[in-house]
Amino acid sequence: MSMSKETLKMLAKVALVLFVFYLFIKLLFIPLVLSDQFVIFVEKLGYWGYLVIALYQIASHVFAPLTGTPAVLLATSLYGMKTGLILLYFASLISATINFYLSRKYGRKIIIKLVGKKSMNEVDELASVEGFKLMLFCRVFGSSVFDFLSYAAGLTEIRFQDYMKATVIGHLIANLSFYFIFRKLDLRSEQGITIWIGSLTVMAVIFSIVLARYIKLKKSSSRKTG
Repeated sequence: MSMSKETLKMLAKVALVLFVFYLFIKLLFIPLVLSDQFVIFVEKLGYWGYLVIALYQIASHVFAPLTGTPAVLLATSLYGMKTGLILLYFASLISATINFYLSRKYGRKIIIKLVGKKSMNEVDELASVEGFKLMLFCRVFGSSVFDFLSYAAGLTEIRFQDYMKATVIGHLIANLSFYFIFRKLDLRSEQGITIWIGSLTVMAVIFSIVLARYIKLKKSSSRKTG
């Protein structure tokens, strides 16, 4: 069965993004993180380094056009898998609370200002993910849409208690899984960093495909019953 033009275009875009991302990791990020000068710089920062990464992670979730990838890369590469994931976990819980509150209190207008009109379409799509179980599933496997999902949840009827329960448990499961699977990786080596980031990227692509399929089926079901 031949693929549609839209599917081919989407695959081409994904391939291009992945290629550009690979070049960024290979040519810029890895040489920077592994350089002696950068290691010395981070050591001089001391505990301020933790704060900078945590604040950037929170900011990248609230102002969604910012990418949280640098925080993930730096936290795990500089401080190790265990410390890095703990740091990112608590920063993400803070941002999840902020995003939900802003969305629930101020609605779509504030979200558009923070994420942009283009990204608002993705938030609207994710708003169809309702209920504790679906939210839990998305928190376990959907780290790539963590920020948008937080905003989308505020537009639904989900209670804050259920939302935070799913976020705390789901994101904890995701981080523990990352740790036990990748804890033996040498994140101070080019190979280790490449495997770590490559695995996160593949998981994000698979989750996006599964979620898009679910949303499409739900819309189709709604039209039939409507």
